[in-house]
Amino acid sequence: MRSTLGALLLAVTTVVTLPGCATVAAPGTGSLNAGGPQDTFRSLRIMGSDFPYTDATVAAFEQQHPDIDVEYVKGAVSFEEGSVQTLLRSGSGPDLLLVNSGPGRVGLLADAGLIWPLDEVFATNGLADRFQPEVVRQTRAGNDDRVYEIVEGLDVFQVYYNKKIFAAHGLDVPKDWDAFLDTCGKLKDAGVKPLLAGARDNFAGGWLLGSLVQASAGRDLMSDILAGSASFADPAVVTGGRMLAELIERGCVDGGQAAALDGGQAQAAFWRGGGAMTVVPQGSMADARQDGVDVSAYGAFPMPPRDAEAEALPTAGLALSWVVNKSTKSRSAVVEWLRWLASPEYLELTAAEGRTLVPAQVVPAGLKLDPAVQDGLDKVAKGTGFNPSVYLPDAAKEAWYQAVQGLLTRRLSPERAMQAVQDELAASR
Repeated sequence: MRSTLGALLLAVTTVVTLPGCATVAAPGTGSLNAGGPQDTFRSLRIMGSDFPYTDATVAAFEQQHPDIDVEYVKGAVSFEEGSVQTLLRSGSGPDLLLVNSGPGRVGLLADAGLIWPLDEVFATNGLADRFQPEVVRQTRAGNDDRVYEIVEGLDVFQVYYNKKIFAAHGLDVPKDWDAFLDTCGKLKDAGVKPLLAGARDNFAGGWLLGSLVQASAGRDLMSDILAGSASFADPAVVTGGRMLAELIERGCVDGGQAAALDGGQAQAAFWRGGGAMTVVPQGSMADARQDGVDVSAYGAFPMPPRDAEAEALPTAGLALSWVVNKSTKSRSAVVEWLRWLASPEYLELTAAEGRTLVPAQVVPAGLKLDPAVQDGLDKVAKGTGFNPSVYLPDAAKEAWYQAVQGLLTRRLSPERAMQAVQDELAASR
């Protein structure tokens, strides 16, 4: 196994600047399971994140398949920056890539004919039964009811809080929005930063705004919006934007600082005790635990709803997914890797070696997960709201991120911010 991210990206950049590069087949044509002259290679080039379990899972796969040589290139590729598209269009990119999930990203790759549909692989290998039904349903949404991704895991977003800070100031976990504002006010008056946020790289800002919109609009309305039967301009969604503006006005969130920091910086400050609360996925706590942070002093709760009678639900979304390059010449080897990803053995190994994503697979009884990951899995089983960043098409997702930035810096009103998201969403349909 080799890790050659820089070399691969340089090679691909060189390839795609030349005229007459590889053409891309139409989406949905041919068969990934097919053999023949395009299936003579027993090697795999894979590009994906460097998880704590990456080396162990690759080694286990190679042990099970000694005739397949795996080159695993460690490094994240960004749909937003265009590196995923560049790799796939080059004709010399990896056979498989681990990318951000969801129809707003994977769906566009499918529409462009850059990745293989996986329905036949799912059907002939019984993979669908190994994944949570809701995960399979979501991967089909917006893709003509076809599957183009194998989900590595999910993220569940909650308010994480410092129990010691809460105890020192006599605070309980707030159950509704008014109580949340009251908690923030007491912390601010005591000289404690109530809620840390970092939105410069957009992702964490989307988590925060998504949690607030869920606390205002609820799961059902957000489901209708994403399905196209309701609007981001709905007053309940606009109120979610007003809730962020209210947090800024009351000093519960430093909007200027949040716009200047990225998500990783804000998370690091939180785990060092630099603030009382933050909105992050379960992986943040799991990573902190692996880094030696004493996370016993921290807990989590869903963003409290604006309606005191409503149920508090965290938001969630597909996190990362494996996709197959349409140009691969190692089809049978690719199928073996996909089968490995869906196997109980893969899930058990990742759990034992430091898994931080909530499993997308059906989890067998007795499997030991990191406590934060297990909490996320329990929340998914009970029902969660939606992280809009995952489910919006590209232009609408960018408008969503711009809404976050505009609200943090007070350049946009909640009404204008949400209308802009809806305009882009409508234009994409």
